[in-house]
Amino acid sequence: MSDYYFDIETYSKTPYPDFNNDEIIAITYQQIDSRTGEAKGKLNILKSWESSENETLQKFYSIFNPEKKWDFVPIGCNLSFDFTSLIYRWRKIGIEVNVRNLFAEHPYIDIQPILIIFNRGSIKGATLEKFTGKQHSGSKVKEWYEMKDYLAIQEYIEDEVDKFLRLYQFLIQRLPGVWLEFAKESKIVI
Repeated sequence: MSDYYFDIETYSKTPYPDFNNDEIIAITYQQIDSRTGEAKGKLNILKSWESSENETLQKFYSIFNPEKKWDFVPIGCNLSFDFTSLIYRWRKIGIEVNVRNLFAEHPYIDIQPILIIFNRGSIKGATLEKFTGKQHSGSKVKEWYEMKDYLAIQEYIEDEVDKFLRLYQFLIQRLPGVWLEFAKESKIVI
């Protein structure tokens, strides 16, 4: 099993996401240790501005390959957005992906529900910016992309990876203890 930090950046000409038309401008992945969350491999950022969206999507498909479930286990936040974006954009270039396979059968770890719990059950405001101290929200990417400030996008991505992994490592270390405390109080564990 190979766990990977995974995220995409998109560009939308409209104020709201439009999966049919939003371009995937960057795909980020990095192999991490499944027990500690520590980076095991180098940070990879596939950038459409250095080639094309089509080439970026094709390259990532060969790396991710949704049919090989255990070769690339994505770990991220709000992965349903990332998966949906990929499905729409892959279809646009002729790559068909089994949606059920990706959403229901492919293993992945999404920390968004944990952020919602941190946010006392509220979905609104359960963001990486709030709970990791990220410098910017993803909305800045649109502005930087339009200005062709690709260095700012890359720095944003690197900051997001760093902040995400710090939180993920904390969760891996602390959540088992929280569950054990509950289990003892509930007499689940003897």
